[in-house]
Amino acid sequence: MPLKVYPAIDGGLQGLRVHHRMLHQMGVKLYGVMSNVNDGCEDWREYMPEFEDLLILRRCHPKVGKRPVKALSEWLLSGKPRRAQVLESRENKKHVMDYIEKHNIDTILLELPFTAEHIDFETVKKKGIRIILVEHNVEYIYEQEALSKYGCLAWPEISRMKKYERTILPQADKIVTVSPVDKEILEKEFGLTNVIFLPIPMEMPDIRWKERASKHIIFNGSLNSYVNYYSMKEFCKTVFPKYSKRYPEMKLLITGGVKDSVRKEFSHANIEFTGFVSEERLYELLCSCRFMVSPIIVGSGTKLKLIEGLSIGIPIVASEHCFEGVPFTTEYEKPYLVSSRTEEYLEHMGCLTESAEVRSSLSRGAVEFFYDTFVSPKNRKKWATILGLKVGENFEKVR
Repeated sequence: MPLKVYPAIDGGLQGLRVHHRMLHQMGVKLYGVMSNVNDGCEDWREYMPEFEDLLILRRCHPKVGKRPVKALSEWLLSGKPRRAQVLESRENKKHVMDYIEKHNIDTILLELPFTAEHIDFETVKKKGIRIILVEHNVEYIYEQEALSKYGCLAWPEISRMKKYERTILPQADKIVTVSPVDKEILEKEFGLTNVIFLPIPMEMPDIRWKERASKHIIFNGSLNSYVNYYSMKEFCKTVFPKYSKRYPEMKLLITGGVKDSVRKEFSHANIEFTGFVSEERLYELLCSCRFMVSPIIVGSGTKLKLIEGLSIGIPIVASEHCFEGVPFTTEYEKPYLVSSRTEEYLEHMGCLTESAEVRSSLSRGAVEFFYDTFVSPKNRKKWATILGLKVGENFEKVR
């Protein structure tokens, strides 16, 4: 794992964490390497009990904010994208390879391509150890969008990222994408034949959304994330003012961390912020709202906020971009509404605001779709096959 991943305070960290829990429940014995850590990790067992042990690697390259000249010079000389360069360390690579030998590891699960900095591929392949790389995003596309505000100044980093992925990805035995669109992009851009799309294995939450005349709709994502900020800024500029004018009693609740300057940008009488909330409180808020919006228009990968909503059966209006990451077919009762234009958003949001029948129908479809796609034994068995695991009774134990 390329950073400290607990507590999981945002969608990205949850994406790194969620399938570890399920692999543990499936009977997999997990050992972890968590790198680029800045602070203490004495409490890791409390947050990550699914791991038998963790090798924790401290940050070995300075942050730009603290030592900008050194950080910039190291990046320039490395020829690597920043997220790989900050993990580069001969000493840490030796620690990881010794750790792999000590615990007799037979399968390495790389969370993002940058963690390849800790692996000696030649040694690993000689030992017959399988390498599974999980691409949560197509990273060069993510960088392209996240750094767009810097214009042409961002191109050296984007170019390095694309070159890095082109070099690292073919060395994995299998690449797992959590979005079918990402699989198509990797095959087309890099000519890869070792890519498979697999939905993240998840469990069914005990909590469920229930129909109620709530005065709130919700967006469950931190505006500290560029993807969320950019998408919600567009939504709150083009869609929400018109919706609010039509339904002045309805409030938009935005969860997660947010800077004061961003609060001012999103200033509106009917927009409220919760700040960071615990996972338990987040689900309480989701269950108490009339419906959820997920108007994400940038970024690759699966939209975890959308999956969270589906898991508890909350009615959802989502973007076409979300649909590309979490598509559904006509075999299901529609699990969420898809919008691409302002008029479609207003139509769908108006329908969900007024019709309890439509909300209930979407809720039923969401739960069925979530179970069959992410929770079911057939999804677990696919992961088992990729990881080379024997399928036993634990794979059938699904809540």
